Amino acid sequence: MILYNMEQVNKNLLVFLFVGVFLLTSISAELVFKQNTDVDLKIVCINAGFCSSTTDCNVSVFDPNENVLLDGVKATQAASLAYHNVTIIGNLTQALGEYRVGGFCKDGSVTELIDFTFLVTPSGLANLFNFYTIILLISAVVIFFGFWIRDPWIVMFGTFGLYFVGLFFLLFGIVGVKDTTTTYAISIIILGIAGYISIKTGIEVFNG
Repeated sequence: MILYNMEQVNKNLLVFLFVGVFLLTSISAELVFKQNTDVDLKIVCINAGFCSSTTDCNVSVFDPNENVLLDGVKATQAASLAYHNVTIIGNLTQALGEYRVGGFCKDGSVTELIDFTFLVTPSGLANLFNFYTIILLISAVVIFFGFWIRDPWIVMFGTFGLYFVGLFFLLFGIVGVKDTTTTYAISIIILGIAGYISIKTGIEVFNG
């Protein structure tokens, strides 16, 4: 039977898929913004959360490829004097990945360096490793259960999760992957695996 012969092959495909997604989704950052949208950065004041009106904060921002987006720009102080603000316009946030912010704030004799990072993703969502893993785990359990009881309908039902993850990657990208071509290729591979399993089992159902 096709379903019986496919069992070991599909196990290997699913293991490969799990390992690949784990490697691709193990990137995290505290601040996350959506690609091609304005990024509003707030720098908390250095003197116990308060700065005098004469405080100067100068900020430089670098994209994931270390291109300079802002070079020594003076941040705008809030009316409350509690923080300074600097905005990166949307057309400067096309590159996906981790951006670096550096500079300094000086308030009288007190000086503090600015050094932090933020992440730009296609969806504006942070690390979705747990989300991906849960969906793929449920799919794998359902598919393996279908193989175990020799029920092709259960196997095809289990591939829905693979289709979902593949389409999600295709529409929203993968956190930490800068190259859209790579994202597209990975999405097609996942969808191809789902299609292979579901079509093969569908043929078995059709042939009885």
